[in-house]
Amino acid sequence: MVTTSFDRDFTLKSKKEVKSFIRIIQTPSKPIKIDRKLVSPKREKEGVEKLRKTLFR
Repeated sequence: MVTTSFDRDFTLKSKKEVKSFIRIIQTPSKPIKIDRKLVSPKREKEGVEKLRKTLFR
């Protein structure tokens, strides 16, 4: 787990931890692909209505 190399002050304690942190930072993240079939205008409208109901309670 990434956070196990940190203490509460977010200090890296060894060269191994520094190298690991640098590798994590420099590795580009993979883009997330969205299936556009799941986001239809009808579903988008339903989501907006559900959000409005939740916010105006």
